[in-house]
Amino acid sequence: MWLYLVVSIGTVAGIAACATQPPLPGEVLQCTENLPPRIVKLVYVDVASGPGGPVITPDVCTVRSGTQVLWRTAEDVLDPFALAFAESPGAAAYYRSAGSIGQKDFNSQRMGRRQEVLIVAKTVSSESNIKYDVRIGSSHLDPGIKIVPR
Repeated sequence: MWLYLVVSIGTVAGIAACATQPPLPGEVLQCTENLPPRIVKLVYVDVASGPGGPVITPDVCTVRSGTQVLWRTAEDVLDPFALAFAESPGAAAYYRSAGSIGQKDFNSQRMGRRQEVLIVAKTVSSESNIKYDVRIGSSHLDPGIKIVPR
């Protein structure tokens, strides 16, 4: 019986540790509506074309100031897309398209086998909810990004 308890406790502890283990440095996680741990410096948002227009996953992406946010298509999907924000979310992170801090419109670029837009979230002193429009061809969708202070 003692061995059974030790194994059971060890198994439960191992499962709990796996479920709450923080991301590894440099690991890219899908953005969610929940604020990620401070260690997360890069998140992604999926951009896809659906039967009724663009499909964005997640609808709302919550990040800290300074986090890099990567909007991307699936691999081998090369249809360009555009993001148009109600106010500037930050600056483009690609050196060749780096714009001013006030930039509100971003066109995707082909990066390898997909289309991408990479933005560094601006510095904010209080929570900032920013609506944006995603356009693929003539279709569009209006999701949002939430930026909170680091």
